Amino acid sequence: MRPSQLALAYLASSISAASGGAALAFVPSPPPSSSGVVGFRRRASSSPLFATSPSFQRSLLEAKLQYEGKLSTPADDDEGADGEVVDLSVPYDAAARLAYEAGDKSTAYDAFKAKYEADAVADVVAKYVDISIPYDAAARLAYEAGDKSTAYDAFKAKYEADAVADVVAKYVDLSIPYDAAARLAFEASDKSASFDDFKAKYEADAVADVMAKYVDISIPYDAAARLAYEAGDKSTAYEAFKAKYEADAVADVMAKYVDISIPYDAAARLAYESGDKSTAFDDFKVRYEEQAVKEVIAKVEAKAEAAAKAAAEKAEADAQAAAEKAEAEAEAAAEK
Repeated sequence: MRPSQLALAYLASSISAASGGAALAFVPSPPPSSSGVVGFRRRASSSPLFATSPSFQRSLLEAKLQYEGKLSTPADDDEGADGEVVDLSVPYDAAARLAYEAGDKSTAYDAFKAKYEADAVADVVAKYVDISIPYDAAARLAYEAGDKSTAYDAFKAKYEADAVADVVAKYVDLSIPYDAAARLAFEASDKSASFDDFKAKYEADAVADVMAKYVDISIPYDAAARLAYEAGDKSTAYEAFKAKYEADAVADVMAKYVDISIPYDAAARLAYESGDKSTAFDDFKVRYEEQAVKEVIAKVEAKAEAAAKAAAEKAEADAQAAAEKAEAEAEAAAEK
């Protein structure tokens, strides 16, 4: 058997198998005179010739594709030989044509062909291309496994919300609620107040505690006055006490750390305070200062007189010493 006849026989057997055993045979047609065109015709059979199942259509196309490259050219295969030259080509719309012929032909062939090819493409894409999993596949499986007490859309919405929350809890959100500490303290308490009231007081106390420990270590400006007031008899209002306390404190600081001068009339004041105060201080002060001036002058004069006397005595002593020295030198010279 020639290669073309072998391929033809295989194609016929494939189509027969795919069509459920329908008899299909190819017989030679009268060979053309010179065109080299090949053809085939079908032998009549009482069995249904073509099945319209997808498996039959695929078998038909696969058989053509598998053996298309194995056939020899008409010149190599059939030139000068008895028998016919066979054309094994399958029209592009052969499957659509076969399905149309097997159908009721209720629509025009072109419309039927367009729908047929669209369905065929969708079938091929679904079987050989698309392996994606529907977005709601997990929700669908869970719904099918459940009691289906709610509509699928409602179930899906809740399922996806729960799934998102679960993922976020496991892999994303590690944050601690802002009021976690307040919540723990509330749970450990007697819960005598509502959580909102407890939380407000808890957070206020926490802020005060943090401020005291880590931020504000300042002492109020009037802390010393406040302490002195609290330790006193509180016989006056705090504001009046504070004003006097601060004034006295300023004066005390000025006296201790700034002003070390002695008032001009300090001596007169001391003498007046230690006297009988029989006269006014101003009159006493005049007399005191006049007396003090006289005493200072007398002291200066006395000091000058003492210095002059000491100088005279020193000069007399020096002169006497010089005379004695001269006398001694004269006596020594006379003895020589």
